[in-house]
Amino acid sequence: MRARHLVLWSLLAVLLLPRPSAAQDVAIRGVVNDRQGGVVVGAEVTLTSEAGAMRTATTQANGAFAFDAVRPGPYTLLVNSPGFASWSQVLRAGADLGELDVTLDIAGLSETVGVVGTGVSTLSVPAPTATRLGLTPLETPASLTIVTGDTIRQRGDTTVEDAEVRMVGITSQSSPGNGGGARMSRGFGGLNSVMKLYDGAQLFVASGTLTFPFDTWSVERIEFLGGPASVMYGNGAIGGVVNVIPRRPNRFTTENAARLAFGSNNTVRAAFGRGGPINNRVAYRFDISHNRSDGWVERGDSRATALSGSLSLAATPTLDFTISEDFGYQEPTTYFTTPLVNGRLDKATRNVNFNVADADMHYKDSWTQFKTDWRPLRNLVVRNNFNVLTSNRFWHNVETYSYVPATNLVTRSSYIEIFHDQLQLGEHAEATLSTSIGGRTNTTSVGFDYSWTRFQHTNNSPYGGTSTVDLQNSNPGLFINLAGTSPEFRSRQDQYSVFVEDRLVVSPKWSLVGGARLDRYNVERFAQRLGTTATREFTPTNWRGGVVHSIRQDFSVYGQYATATDAVSTLLTLSPAQQLFDLTPGRQVEFGAKQALANGRAEWAVAGYRIVKEKLLVPDPNTPTLQQQIGQQSSRGMEASGSFSFGFGLRVDANLAMLDARYDDFTELLSGVLTSWAGNTPTNVPERLGSLWLSWNLPQSFQVQGGMRYIGRRYLNNANTATTPSATVVDAGIRKNLTNNTSVDLRATNLLDEFYLQNVSGAPIPTRGRYGAPRIVELTFNARF
Repeated sequence: MRARHLVLWSLLAVLLLPRPSAAQDVAIRGVVNDRQGGVVVGAEVTLTSEAGAMRTATTQANGAFAFDAVRPGPYTLLVNSPGFASWSQVLRAGADLGELDVTLDIAGLSETVGVVGTGVSTLSVPAPTATRLGLTPLETPASLTIVTGDTIRQRGDTTVEDAEVRMVGITSQSSPGNGGGARMSRGFGGLNSVMKLYDGAQLFVASGTLTFPFDTWSVERIEFLGGPASVMYGNGAIGGVVNVIPRRPNRFTTENAARLAFGSNNTVRAAFGRGGPINNRVAYRFDISHNRSDGWVERGDSRATALSGSLSLAATPTLDFTISEDFGYQEPTTYFTTPLVNGRLDKATRNVNFNVADADMHYKDSWTQFKTDWRPLRNLVVRNNFNVLTSNRFWHNVETYSYVPATNLVTRSSYIEIFHDQLQLGEHAEATLSTSIGGRTNTTSVGFDYSWTRFQHTNNSPYGGTSTVDLQNSNPGLFINLAGTSPEFRSRQDQYSVFVEDRLVVSPKWSLVGGARLDRYNVERFAQRLGTTATREFTPTNWRGGVVHSIRQDFSVYGQYATATDAVSTLLTLSPAQQLFDLTPGRQVEFGAKQALANGRAEWAVAGYRIVKEKLLVPDPNTPTLQQQIGQQSSRGMEASGSFSFGFGLRVDANLAMLDARYDDFTELLSGVLTSWAGNTPTNVPERLGSLWLSWNLPQSFQVQGGMRYIGRRYLNNANTATTPSATVVDAGIRKNLTNNTSVDLRATNLLDEFYLQNVSGAPIPTRGRYGAPRIVELTFNARF
């Protein structure tokens, strides 16, 4: 840790050195006119970099605007003026960029003075999660959803989980046992199937657990790539990839933001952020957030602190360095689950915490990254990311609860004490080259990934001890540790990967996009109590191919075929028995359409898909106590999303997912009898999901907001004989803008106090579930200065 801090301070000293006089920034200049050729005076011109940093200017008496000292690279230019429709264009700043001639159209009936929500569509801005080729979602043959950090915070979503479950097709499978990071998409769930990235980097999941990121204060945006993504990120992405992208330095302007909130259950939230240029080549960003609450269940208090800091250096006009440190410390609520009473929800136990009185959990995560962005030629970009990721976690709980009808009591078992200590070193390098082949534009990206991960698992297995409590847990008792806590195993994983991706523009209307990736994972697990070692090498190859047809510049349709692989459990911590099994392959066929409308004020996307996952573990018919890889699971579905801003101050965001998930070939050993579940739906998979959010600007600087999430019914067992009912969770709020830079929000989550299950656990028949939070009210003060 001291060495990492020394590196940070050393780099800071380097970053603050005087700027060489040879810097070659460029200028972006232009004139804004109307359709009659008259100049437009006082138009607001916004220049946004690929990283999201913004500069603004106002047109002068001659209609001219100018941005000086602009780094070469891609930008989005947006022009707004009262009475005119918004105008936007993606451009590349360079020495050969001439003066821009912008022509504004008169606003239509729906575009009146004071339009809200105008801006560049998320479909028209390059998104790094789905491709390394610098393509926008309109140019990418895949389903990609983007939500900005500003939108997340305006909705009052204080956790990453809250923000993600509003995105199309995502449901939460979080629990304290998996660190709160597990999600489900397109019928496939868990951290082994829906990968989580932070700033494009992957922390390899150990023992099914991921604890970072968790706070939304420092989030710039969240991108979700639906469906198989192993061609981009390797093993563990059949259901999709979620990439949480943090705020990074802004070279243009200094900005400050603060938040202070008070709410139900003695909740307090405080946050502060600041960023901007130090000089003409160095910029910084710093964010800190702290949250605490007593929680809505007994002994459900929690604490969390997140810090994010970064420095960027423009060493030359074509060479950038960025160093960042992201840190999180959590003491989450010790509420695990609630026992189902006769297989049903019981509202009388809603606020009962069945854990022991001395339960404890805490997580500490640190992500240090050093990024290099080099543009040696106009058509060549080279990027490198060296990262050091650490995670230390602790659990001290009783985690399994079962209701006993004969006694009307609850039996508790699995007294678990676990320590996780993980260290990961990673290196990612890529080069992207744009050329011409036979007069057709071609962009190619090639690169490699390397990572070395070491993980230590210390516990008190076999987790013995039992106790009995009443349905109110009136005497929670203390933790029982029968076996004592000692190191159980140490594991190591080496990953080597090479990848290539290419886009060929066949014609102005058609393009082909494809890629391939070869991974090699060397896994070693040393059983410290037994003194034995087990090793295995996996070498998956995955690929993706797609075609995009641009009907218009802002309207495209696409089709793609993609493959992916998952491990039968967490790859890094596979047991010797699990190492004997191959990776489980998956494949997807997807078709879709996307369109940006009304100069960025509206957009929609729709996708249909079919995914097949093979080599599921099922009992051997000849020896049912053994398992073999012959099972198959599939899903098919449709997803649709849209955002619309109307001229009278109303904005609507909505999405809908319809899913048909099935076991095609799957058997289970029940009471010594092999039972086939072919044709049945896997547990915890909602086949209908929907989300709606509205915001409406009212007179007197008021804004009302409201949202709804619909979660369809889910089966509680593989036999599909028990279900949890559907749930509709409604959120609402009102904002008062006190000044141009300050506002007050009053929000209520789960306004109607819906009583529902987030997820269930227990096999083969679920015995416990995790309830969703009840109604919670918060008052928040926001400031920008």
